[in-house]
Amino acid sequence: MNDRTLPAWLHVLMIGSALAQIVFGLTLLADPSAISRLWPWALTPLAGRLLGASALVAVPLSLLASLANRWSAARIPTVMQLAYRVMQLIAGAIHIGRFDFSRPVTWNYYGGGSLMLLAFAAALLFHQSLGKPVNTQPAWLRAGASFRLGAAARALILTFALLYLVLGIVFFALGAEAAPFWIEPAGQLTSLTARLFSSPTLGLALGLWLLTRARRWSEVVVPACGMVTFGLAGVVALALGWGQVAPPSPLGYLTAATPIVLFLVGAFVLASGRRDRSTAPASAAN
Repeated sequence: MNDRTLPAWLHVLMIGSALAQIVFGLTLLADPSAISRLWPWALTPLAGRLLGASALVAVPLSLLASLANRWSAARIPTVMQLAYRVMQLIAGAIHIGRFDFSRPVTWNYYGGGSLMLLAFAAALLFHQSLGKPVNTQPAWLRAGASFRLGAAARALILTFALLYLVLGIVFFALGAEAAPFWIEPAGQLTSLTARLFSSPTLGLALGLWLLTRARRWSEVVVPACGMVTFGLAGVVALALGWGQVAPPSPLGYLTAATPIVLFLVGAFVLASGRRDRSTAPASAAN
């Protein structure tokens, strides 16, 4: 199986981003009032905790991809994180008048987001010329191990991908008018916050769709771990802020169920991949 390593600069950015997201995500989960110094605009405690949970997705996506040091393992995580950065920056551009550019956190939002966007875009566009060609993989990626979804499982995951694609578009297009799909009482959702949360929703929708197209275990293990991480962190965020969970319509329960759905999908993919081994794992090599 032909593959390529990742360039050194991408390792540095991935590891640095992951460490920053660990601090950011865990801080907001534990103390959502910290949003005032960590984020360019105010969020409710529940929205702040959910933002922290979504930030923690980048930790396994970046750290495991860097540890694998293979493009096959980094491809889907790169697409997911690129989608997140693109939508986050577009949301900021639409509401740029809401930002205070005298605050360093605002420059971090735009500057850090733009840097990561360029890095992930470059990796996708030029991956065939980056790194070094290799024919082996780390043992935990099990080179040659196939990944197969049954027809029912594939259809179900595609259904979730479509639902979250629609949900992400609704949040982005309608802004505050998407309140019926939100998990807090009417009036709590602002247009800027709605468009912010369209970013991880669309990134996860893309990740789910790409999982159904993958044919190798090495392609799915990292994004599946990211989905399990979001599931666990999202459940913690909802549990800690349960008193604020009050969807204004039944549609909001689709959003509220997202952490559980993604945890189950990620766990199922990991279990399916471990059961389906076509060849023995290969050892790591550069």
